[in-house]
Amino acid sequence: MHWFVTDETNKNSVPGQFFIYGGLVATDEQTLQIDAEVSRIRDKFGYRPGDSFKFQTAARPAHVPIDKAREAKQELIETLVRLGVRMITYVILHDIAASRSEEEVTNFALNTVTQGYHSLLEEEECKGVMLIDRADEQHAHLGSLFQKGLSSDKWHGTVSDRIVLFGMTSDNASHLSSAVDIALGAFRYCVNTAGGAGLEVVAEKIFPPLAELIYGRDVSGVKHIGEKGYFARPKDVRKPTYEVRYRELAEALQKYAAQQ
Repeated sequence: MHWFVTDETNKNSVPGQFFIYGGLVATDEQTLQIDAEVSRIRDKFGYRPGDSFKFQTAARPAHVPIDKAREAKQELIETLVRLGVRMITYVILHDIAASRSEEEVTNFALNTVTQGYHSLLEEEECKGVMLIDRADEQHAHLGSLFQKGLSSDKWHGTVSDRIVLFGMTSDNASHLSSAVDIALGAFRYCVNTAGGAGLEVVAEKIFPPLAELIYGRDVSGVKHIGEKGYFARPKDVRKPTYEVRYRELAEALQKYAAQQ
């Protein structure tokens, strides 16, 4: 059994240019390992019961120094890489998403990462569970995904043959949710830095392990993540100024990944 726990970030266009959705995929064994490792890291860096362990600096408990919180997050991401956990990510430019309601934007993101997760499960001949961060407006959509599957001009098919449960979780309800928040938050920082809202020296430090986490395929020794663990939507960007932003994002992430 695989577990895919997801969340959204960069909901507002300032400072980020892209709305981001995604999460971590872990096997049963890796899920238990993540639980144990997050608990160990919390204890090591002084997080107490009830403290949030998240990427955002504002969520840091006052008794945990900033440098220790930074080390804790870095150690967690490196641990996820060591455990072999995979990450699936999705981005869409806010300027494009603005013509849709918040619910529609989130549902489309859900559809896309669900397709990616289903493909991973097919390739590995496994079943899986998919949990999203609690959102009352998505209840009906999760039911539709399970009962009817996906249908679009690009992809059509059932997903319940592989994904046996769609459900919801919430912040601080598991150590796995903390891991998702930190990995996705680090990814957000790098995406925002590519758009000019961050420090490149920081992105170049934190993105290389993230690049290892993102699900991909090896072709002649080169990892390809497009349409595997990294989905940039829409596929066809018709406005030249928007197309430039997508291209600049992809190029920046490639640059950060190379800073080993």
